[in-house]
Amino acid sequence: MGGKTDLDRVVAYIPSEWKKELEEWAQIDERSVSWLVAKLIDKALQERRKQQNYIAVIPLPDNDDPKTISTYL
Repeated sequence: MGGKTDLDRVVAYIPSEWKKELEEWAQIDERSVSWLVAKLIDKALQERRKQQNYIAVIPLPDNDDPKTISTYL
């Protein structure tokens, strides 16, 4: 496992329980914990980008003119 990569490194401190669960999950999927965490981060960032790009036009209660607001679900 491992080798040269052009990817950046990120260090995080997590509870022992999370680490154990990630290790079990990675072992079941025959992947490294690093790969699994990278995929989880990728998925979270994609979801965040979708939410940030969502703009709703809604009327405000005290005004008949619609106002554009960013909606974060």
